[in-house]
Amino acid sequence: MKKTTLLLIIIVLICFSSLAQSEDIIDKGDFKTPYSQYKPMPFWHMNGMMKNSEIVNQMKDAHEMNFSGLAILPVHNTEPEFLSDSYFERYKFILETARELDMNIIMYDDTGFPSGNAGGKIEKDYPQHVRKSLEKIEIPIKQRPYFKSFVPDGILLSAVAMNMETKERIDLAPFIENKLLSWSVPKRGDWHVQFYMCRPGTFWKSHMPVDYLDEEAVNIFMDLTYEEYAKRFESYFKNTIQLTFFDDVGFLRRERTWTGKFNEKFEAVNGYAPTLFYPALWYDIGPDTEAARVAFFNTRSELLAEGYPKKVTEWTKKHGLKNTGHPPGNYAIQPVDMHGDIFKFFRYTDYPLTDAIIDYGHGRDGYKLISSAADYYDRPIVATEVFGAFKEDIVDTNMLYRTTMELLVRGVNFMVPHGMWYDIDKIGIPPLISAKSDKLAPELPDFSDFIGRSCYMLQGGRRISEIGILYPIASLQAGYYFDAPENTKRAGTWAYPEADYQEVGRILTNEIRNDFTFIHPEFLITDKYKIRGDKLVLDNDDNYQEYKVMIIPGGSVISLHALQKIKDFYAKGGKVIATTLLASKSSELGRDQEVKALIQELFGENANDNPTLQTNKKGGKAIFISNPTEENLRKALASFLPNPTVYFEENPIVTSELGLFSYLQKEKNGKNIYYFANSSDQEINTTVYIKGKKQIEVWNPSSGLTSSLKAIGNNKLGNDIYTKFSLNLKAVSSTFYVEK
Repeated sequence: MKKTTLLLIIIVLICFSSLAQSEDIIDKGDFKTPYSQYKPMPFWHMNGMMKNSEIVNQMKDAHEMNFSGLAILPVHNTEPEFLSDSYFERYKFILETARELDMNIIMYDDTGFPSGNAGGKIEKDYPQHVRKSLEKIEIPIKQRPYFKSFVPDGILLSAVAMNMETKERIDLAPFIENKLLSWSVPKRGDWHVQFYMCRPGTFWKSHMPVDYLDEEAVNIFMDLTYEEYAKRFESYFKNTIQLTFFDDVGFLRRERTWTGKFNEKFEAVNGYAPTLFYPALWYDIGPDTEAARVAFFNTRSELLAEGYPKKVTEWTKKHGLKNTGHPPGNYAIQPVDMHGDIFKFFRYTDYPLTDAIIDYGHGRDGYKLISSAADYYDRPIVATEVFGAFKEDIVDTNMLYRTTMELLVRGVNFMVPHGMWYDIDKIGIPPLISAKSDKLAPELPDFSDFIGRSCYMLQGGRRISEIGILYPIASLQAGYYFDAPENTKRAGTWAYPEADYQEVGRILTNEIRNDFTFIHPEFLITDKYKIRGDKLVLDNDDNYQEYKVMIIPGGSVISLHALQKIKDFYAKGGKVIATTLLASKSSELGRDQEVKALIQELFGENANDNPTLQTNKKGGKAIFISNPTEENLRKALASFLPNPTVYFEENPIVTSELGLFSYLQKEKNGKNIYYFANSSDQEINTTVYIKGKKQIEVWNPSSGLTSSLKAIGNNKLGNDIYTKFSLNLKAVSSTFYVEK
């Protein structure tokens, strides 16, 4: 009996072990006919009176399009009214219909976007919990020797007197009694009294969202929305409903989003009080300006990350669900006025998501920020909300595939198309992607299968990336200040002139065709990044990566501790490239001289004027490239990364108006997978060299067919053997080369 019990235990353990590994095992049958979980789940905007008969018809149509499910998106004109009993009755009917059709439903958490207004209930019933704004009330001193003023309305965060000539600052809190400031003004100097107040925001015309930075406020929103779904639909959780979705949680319209408890968090994060540093959010206050701004904007990023996204994850985890969603401008070159810090924002989100919206190519150079965050957190799924607000006249079937390929090659592997509309006569945001689109409907079933096969191949495993680019968050924060006269265009676009990090990434992906990963400086200094020999290793359980080259993009401010780790990497044989502008300031108060000394050690004393290659006995190399063009970067990488995992004999040049040629390499269950994507309107015919003695099969995501590919020779590069294969891609097509 004991032997039988032991045998059963062993069998069970083997089965569970096999299940645990099965996610990374690729199978030709599963590729040809992918499971529904890998297929797209579009938004379904409920812009009208929901009727059971029409719900059934449209869901059957969606099923015919091979959509695996739908994201139910209430909007301002949804009927019955959002969160009403009648609304939930219709929602239950949708869930029952989904069960009958073997479809899943994504639980979108509010009406329209941004999430957080509970259909207007937050502003109406809980006005004290709407989002807040930081206001500066500034009074130039006209009379001496005494100044008196009542403290303005709102939560007082700081009262400062600032000499606008010398930048001297005085904390006025000791001179306030019963909300009256009485202060003896110094005899000399151009003094201004500045009150920094937290007040309810005024930047939304309707449905003011909740204070995302305040845990108490977010809890109220969760009770009004998420808990109402849980009361009614718990039995559908983990089966019909497996995923929730939040939308545009962050900062919009260059607002000065703040919260009443900001100072407490600031002290906890930074170890000192913010009182005297508030003027840095508007002015140059001297040598401490940059570090002060970094401290403020980093604190705000922490508050956002620990607010709404964290509370959502706590709730979904409690109910056995996963969540996805995004902040505004998640791809933007300037994160400060959009979401703070994309790496920190996604600290808790199960499926980090980029919204590939507005127009074709918009934000494309920033998509790798989202997949890089997922890499760090070892999250196997990266989602996208895609096609929303693309111009209807440019969205043909080629555009569907073109955009999807460009997302896949940048790390995305789960698709939420934007989308279906309940009433197609009142489409709020084009294009229409549904069975009711005469233009797209004939292609949608095959398109869904293409997505299913591609996401099946690209979810999980580890991505092969040999180049790390330091995310220049400190310079981005240090260079930003409120109400800047230069900041007049779309939010997320105003950054310091030398902010080249996305351009360097674009050149690597689209022109040189070496994959890379953005690395956050605060995370770099943790034990999760280890220096092993001449490599910097992201020491994840699954998606571990080994970087042979680190790039420090242009920026005047850097974390001293991150720079020291990069210096240690160089000392042990690592390769380091800096571009455009060398750092001269520290993101930590009072550490500028140490930064300057380390920069000199890495790049030489006269690197700005006369950049030269620096080397050491361990094989380390460092160079400053003041003009990081494709030619200059390619030349440096030929020396710093002479044996990449993949290279092309004749690196293809794309000349068509639309599209790109790029690749992605992953390893799953010990097998290498190479995804080559040609989103351009021209054929790509080239020769690809893959490191190692390889036998390759071609897996076609459009047809599901697989075939062997005969090598056309070998080549030796240094000590490495490469196997040579032909690569031929028609316009707007892609393929997988899979190691046998």
